[in-house]
Amino acid sequence: MKFETPFFVTLACAFSWGILTVLGRILLLEYHFAPATFTFIQMLSGGLALVLIGRKRFSSIGFRPLKYFHTWAFGGLRIISASFYVGSLLYLSAANLAFLGASAVTMSVLYVWLTLKRKPQLIELPGHIVILIALYFMIVQFDGQFNNPAVWLLFASEIIITIAITIGERHPMNQNNSSGDTLYLTGMILLASATILLILSYFASLFEAQLPDDFYPQIRSQISRFALEDIFNPYAWMFGFLTGASFRAAAIYYSLRSVKLTSSEFYLGSMALMPYINLAFEYLAMKFGYLPLVGFNQTEFLLGTAACAGSLYIIYFKRSK
Repeated sequence: MKFETPFFVTLACAFSWGILTVLGRILLLEYHFAPATFTFIQMLSGGLALVLIGRKRFSSIGFRPLKYFHTWAFGGLRIISASFYVGSLLYLSAANLAFLGASAVTMSVLYVWLTLKRKPQLIELPGHIVILIALYFMIVQFDGQFNNPAVWLLFASEIIITIAITIGERHPMNQNNSSGDTLYLTGMILLASATILLILSYFASLFEAQLPDDFYPQIRSQISRFALEDIFNPYAWMFGFLTGASFRAAAIYYSLRSVKLTSSEFYLGSMALMPYINLAFEYLAMKFGYLPLVGFNQTEFLLGTAACAGSLYIIYFKRSK
């Protein structure tokens, strides 16, 4: 599509994730859906919707995306990353976690340097220094500081998503510039992801049942996040279908288009826009009574903004492959 410039697809991706995050939070609080169940329905619905939209490609492409390791690895790693992210929400706000996510660009630069041999430019170094300093002072504002479980859960999530995004960038079927092929590929990835989550749920339930009652509660909680509970809830299916076939499908599609047209580092650095998108949508949701009111911490906001500015500085020099 002619309008799919690197800037457009990256911005569309950030907005899709932002809307999906806030809508998901509203629905989870209102209807108390099991997070894994709601995510499973979104993935299944989004995958089926995109495959049906691209049904003309079934004759030429068929099930070929499912034959690639990249499809299953990209989907599986995203699910695992999301479980760590959900765990971190128990200890910190979504806005603070989004600001901490600025660390992803530094992680991605190091990772692609080691694995893809894409050496960073020296001029990018000030941006990384600003990110690390801002995040350090931001973390010491939190309860428990570096001992806060959210910090390590979030960093684990960022490492995993960095690996997933680079796999998406190198996916053999994400190398051409056909948006229709990418749309069909996205549908297949979402269906693969739903299958992986279903399998993980089964084994997580078996594993959790074998654990003693006094087993580490944080680890038990992490395992239980894969459980598909209340699977026949009609509201979960209704809202899961609506959000999955729209915003989740769009978010994964534009993720793949962004890393194709730019790079993994550019994509992850651009997610520095996410905190502000989230804050804007959360403000509207709170204003209309869909979310509970929360306080605004100016110090954490300014430190987070400094980290995001460092990310945007870095991606300025990575705006093309």
